[in-house]
Amino acid sequence: MNPSTQYSALRASLTFLIVAALATAPARAMVVVKRDFPDLVARSEQIVIGTVTDIHEQLDASGTPFTLVTFSDLTVLKGDIAATLTLRFYGGHAGDAVVAISDMPTFTIGERDVLFVAGNNRDVCPLVGVWQGRFYVHLDPTSGTDVVEDSSHQPLTGIASRELVRAPATSGETAMTLNAFRQLIVDELAQPQPAGDAAR
Repeated sequence: MNPSTQYSALRASLTFLIVAALATAPARAMVVVKRDFPDLVARSEQIVIGTVTDIHEQLDASGTPFTLVTFSDLTVLKGDIAATLTLRFYGGHAGDAVVAISDMPTFTIGERDVLFVAGNNRDVCPLVGVWQGRFYVHLDPTSGTDVVEDSSHQPLTGIASRELVRAPATSGETAMTLNAFRQLIVDELAQPQPAGDAAR
């Protein structure tokens, strides 16, 4: 066996062992820096509102699994994006093994989200602050208006001292409309606040 073939075989074996170790170990959590609202806006390369239209998995050249989530029907608030946007998240199936990080956002076909995107196809998670850069959009049956919730399904109700204000999901408090949240983003883009402590 020549050195090149030996190297390829060794790399394939190591990749399999790493994936197998990750799959048999408990799901790991990421260390994530807290981001306030101005930080989310400033650190984003793209900010979009979109609907999930496709989810599939693929292995990269080293055999590492990634989940690709495609968004369509886009409203672009920051950055240059084509008609669709596909985000790449670390994790998925590698043979019979499942590789996952416990705090990684997951998505469902048909759901609509506001996304603060950075590091797509570079980082393990292409959202600013991981779960902090994802907000659910859903239709409020009472008002017939689209409203916004954070990644824990807590309704957003406003902003105070750089922080988005949330109400408990069971409070019955009226959530911020999508139009109001969109305007907050537009205003922040127009007049950015100075970087906060989380930016260091």
